[in-house]
Amino acid sequence: MDVAIIGAGAWGTAFSMQLAGRGHSITLWVYEPEVCAILKEKRENVAYLPGFRLPDAISFTDDLGSCVASADTIVIATPSFALRPTLARIATRLKGKKLLVLTKGLEAHTLLTVSQVAREILGSPLSIAVLSGPSFAQEVANRAFTSVVVASADGDLSRYFQQMSHDERFRVYTSQDVAGVELGGALKNVMAIGAGIIEGLKLGHNTLAAYITRALAEMKRLGAHLGARETTFMGLSGIGDLVLTCTGPLSRNRMFGIELTRGKDPQEVLQSQRTVVEGFYTIDAAYRFSKRLDIEMPISEELYRVVYEGKDIRASFADICRRAIKEEDG
Repeated sequence: MDVAIIGAGAWGTAFSMQLAGRGHSITLWVYEPEVCAILKEKRENVAYLPGFRLPDAISFTDDLGSCVASADTIVIATPSFALRPTLARIATRLKGKKLLVLTKGLEAHTLLTVSQVAREILGSPLSIAVLSGPSFAQEVANRAFTSVVVASADGDLSRYFQQMSHDERFRVYTSQDVAGVELGGALKNVMAIGAGIIEGLKLGHNTLAAYITRALAEMKRLGAHLGARETTFMGLSGIGDLVLTCTGPLSRNRMFGIELTRGKDPQEVLQSQRTVVEGFYTIDAAYRFSKRLDIEMPISEELYRVVYEGKDIRASFADICRRAIKEEDG
């Protein structure tokens, strides 16, 4: 099967390795010409996923149009802020193709999920699925056992991508709850920043456990308003990805939170990293969602105050601790 993967960051590269290992022929589109040249020369993504030789079944190009032209299956692995302009460039070439979106996030200015952005640009009917779950790119590339979930309103399409990517080290489940899978994948990046702050302040495991529990409740609360199933948040794309991103040392969002506790300005942290901190962008969307829908999301609100308004981190934590007592809402 000929597959085009759009985006050669760590996750797009790792997923291309997974599909190549399943016997598929992969064309990986690389945004930066200089990174593309290095990939062709060394067959190693030195910039985003160093230490792994990429299989011969993967070819590289910085020509977006030619990348998708011959493929019948398209995988999108761009950062969330690049999703719309990238799809707009190739919209006419994607008609009739199967589309899998790996991107996790919410579009900040529209509050749309990634699949909604794709449908707005490409129109309907469109064969589209999304993939999420606890999956650090480095560990997937290293063949660590991983479980993820593919969601689509079209059950046949979910099973298509399941069969295309599943093996004994990369277990793929299916779901029809696209909204729940997308929201879990997006909001866990927000919550991981708070987990990084807890780690940076050395607040302890009791605090982290309580935080993850309440973060999940907040995610479920927003999901309920947007039509997601509560059970989805108890699965791989919900609690699974949340635990991984809040505790794993490979989490960019968690590290972003740690860096904030060292007195660094958010923009300073972002500019020091080549990789994208998706949670930074999703905080804004989550906060505005909570205000638009009148949903209580105190963690998202405090993180917004810290990251976007410069609120003192310790003062923010103190305000969370002083919230009124209430009944647990699950």
